[in-house]
Amino acid sequence: MGGSAHPGAPVAAAIGLDVGGGAVKAGAVLLDGRGRLVPALTEIRVAHHLEADGAGLSALCARTALELFGALDASWPGLPVPWGVSAAAWIDPRSGTAVFSPHLMGWRQRPLPQDLGAALSEATGRPSSAQAAARPSRDTVPWPAVVNDADAAAWAEARLGDPAAPPAGPDPVRGPDRMVMVAIGTGIGGALVQEGVVDVGAHGMAGEFGHMTVDPSGLPCPCGNTGCWELLVSAEALAARAGRPSARSVLDDALSADPRAVRAVQETGRWLGRGLATLAAVLDPSRFVIGGGVAVAGDLLLEPARAELARHIPGGRRRPVPSVMVASLGNRAGWLGAAGLALERSGWSVRESATAAR
Repeated sequence: MGGSAHPGAPVAAAIGLDVGGGAVKAGAVLLDGRGRLVPALTEIRVAHHLEADGAGLSALCARTALELFGALDASWPGLPVPWGVSAAAWIDPRSGTAVFSPHLMGWRQRPLPQDLGAALSEATGRPSSAQAAARPSRDTVPWPAVVNDADAAAWAEARLGDPAAPPAGPDPVRGPDRMVMVAIGTGIGGALVQEGVVDVGAHGMAGEFGHMTVDPSGLPCPCGNTGCWELLVSAEALAARAGRPSARSVLDDALSADPRAVRAVQETGRWLGRGLATLAAVLDPSRFVIGGGVAVAGDLLLEPARAELARHIPGGRRRPVPSVMVASLGNRAGWLGAAGLALERSGWSVRESATAAR
């Protein structure tokens, strides 16, 4: 879709929101005639305490999006502007309904595209439509594309991430690019991206890596399982291992070479690597990308993870070991992925590697 007499000129724009417990991060991009994403406007971050207030959270998202819609229209009037929302929730890929969310309680079992479209309609006084993004009109406002936050971040890392990483797409020598993203924060989220396309699974719940059993003799998990990976690798696990009140304090001290903090990060890295070996056996990726707050430890975390992955991966002596790298887009990945996926779902083609969006 789309074309322009000047390939570098914008043919569309998109807005992305990344909705988590405690904050909404948002930004906008332009799509040029070559299919490249380029930055537009300044990122917005809005703190909130609306986790249990679904209507209030939808209204906040609508106000945030409306601010960006207005700024885009002032600078680039007349462009189609789809919008996307990434949420810390299990999203039904067919309907966009938030099946469950451990943190956004007010959005559980909510049809989010309709809810968010209605909230934007109320904020603007114009009716909302699922088709409005592809057919811009002063009379209607669009429903958003709604995606899981880890899926959105993985899409962005695969399409817009580290230029030193393999491009998303097949290679005649190494075969198809299969990237597994593991996001480590309060829990562990993840996603599989093959040749630039996110595999959400049959029910939109692929990538719940945090609740696979890694230590059968480990602690019970609130999910009902025992020895879950996130009990060993999450931010909370890192803090407990070091005897500190927060993972942030452990990471700060580890990067300042505090011995106890360094040991805690390295032990966390070893458990990370054991889980990666299990994922490698099941998914056979070409690379792992590690994101989330704990990933700021860099090689202090990843070197022991790489060693454990190489030690435990099935057939390790007869197969390539996947690379393990830190995610390159940081906190922007969620809203960038939401914006990019909104463009794709509206029929626009986004280049496999659009480094200008960095």
